Amino acid sequence: MICSVVSPEEVLFEGEATQVITRTTEGDVAFLAGHAPFLGSLVEGQTRVFLADGTVREFTVTGGFVEVSGDTVSILSA
Repeated sequence: MICSVVSPEEVLFEGEATQVITRTTEGDVAFLAGHAPFLGSLVEGQTRVFLADGTVREFTVTGGFVEVSGDTVSILSA
C-alpha cells in the first residue's frame, strides 16, 4: 500500500509500506493493505511505517488526522 506522512512544513515520507501503526483518540490502530476506509483524529504518539525490506520508519506525531482510502494511508500531522 502507499503511505504518506505529511507535516505542515514538508512531506516526511511517501512510499510503499506493508503496515502502518499510529495512535488515534480511540487507541493504537494498525493498517494493512485492503483495510476498510477509515478517518480518525491523531493524538500525541509514534507513527510507525513498516517497509517491505523489514525496516521501520518512526515519526513523532502531536496531533492531526489519518485517512485510509483504497490502498492509501495518509497521515496529516500537526
